[in-house]
Amino acid sequence: MGTNYYTKENECKHCGRHEEIHLGKSSFGWQFSFQYNSGKYYKNVKEMKKWLKSKVIKDEYGATVSYEYFWKMVKAKQTKENQNHVEYMMKENPNYEREYIIDGYSFSDCEFS
Repeated sequence: MGTNYYTKENECKHCGRHEEIHLGKSSFGWQFSFQYNSGKYYKNVKEMKKWLKSKVIKDEYGATVSYEYFWKMVKAKQTKENQNHVEYMMKENPNYEREYIIDGYSFSDCEFS
């Protein structure tokens, strides 16, 4: 079981329409898995931290999560005891091209939930 995290981009001030950006997922026993989003918003964790600083982060249940809590949770998940999604996928299919390890973090450019 896991929890997905999202933010908004390009929100219309008049009608509220927006683009929902999937940030990634926290799952029990796994390191945090980031959604790469084709590198459109960020290409690594450092860029993501800067981009996300002024955004509202929500979990899949609609609860707002603070920037500080989000990054504390991500850091807590980065242990050797927790599996890395990309390493797991590469064992299953070494030619898989849409999973990346960037600066030690798992990023996926595939849609997942």
